[in-house]
Amino acid sequence: MPNIPAVYYDTIWKFAISVVVIIITLVVSRAISRLLRKRIEETSQRKTLRMLIRNGVLIIGAIILLIIWLGFGSSFTVAMGILGAGIAFASQEIIGSLSGFLTIVTGSLFRIGDRVKIGNVAGDVLDISLLRTKVMEIGEWVKADQYTGRIVSVANRAVFSDPVINYTQHWIYLWDEVTLPITYDSNWQKAAKIILDHGQEYSSHSQPDAKNELHKVVGLYPSIDEDSVEPSLYIEMTDNWIEITLRYIVDPHERRTVKADLHLELLKHFEEESDITIASATTEIVGFPPLTDARTNQ
Repeated sequence: MPNIPAVYYDTIWKFAISVVVIIITLVVSRAISRLLRKRIEETSQRKTLRMLIRNGVLIIGAIILLIIWLGFGSSFTVAMGILGAGIAFASQEIIGSLSGFLTIVTGSLFRIGDRVKIGNVAGDVLDISLLRTKVMEIGEWVKADQYTGRIVSVANRAVFSDPVINYTQHWIYLWDEVTLPITYDSNWQKAAKIILDHGQEYSSHSQPDAKNELHKVVGLYPSIDEDSVEPSLYIEMTDNWIEITLRYIVDPHERRTVKADLHLELLKHFEEESDITIASATTEIVGFPPLTDARTNQ
């Protein structure tokens, strides 16, 4: 039997242990995901916890692999120092994204399921990995806040350089507005009452929950002076018409649908009212200059 150097046995042993560690890491990650699926019903919370545990298990597994191959002691410390310096120099983008991931998690910037806007990208957070955040995009060529169908990957380091807007972090509602122009010869008082009644109808089912949640947000941020979730009306006189604006609360995911339904119902209602006319930009010709023959002026 040929003499095999001991270093080969050591390498084979480390390789075998590494395979076992990788398998255990994957099994533990999947087992925890299944346990969370059974114990936690809220989808966004379950996905966020699964993301944190998945990334944590992967980090622990990577550290164990480094220990297996490098061992403890001064050699491990030196190797980690050299490795860290090399990574920091050659992979600044990766380091920035890893730091961004820690900021997202520890700073509670957003979680899976939140509707956010990071820089110019807006959408619902699908996944948060160590380096990138996946977002189901809304907006762009699609009007209002509806999906485009594109999944956008945003580097986590973007949270340091771009503004992060969270639509649903502490309060799952938005204030939205519908504005209608009414002619001056219309019964604007009746029109205002009709618009306000429709706003109350479309938001009444959300008001109790929205009011409770808003009180919690005001408790966290006392500087917020908005304390009413009931629809409100604002009237402005312009040069051409009376502008009536309805302000109401709405779920961010239902914003376009509710606004479309409101416009449809108001149009139908105003068609039945002979003394209410929706204004439009028009030009009225009140007269012409007298026509003259150029030959008579010579």
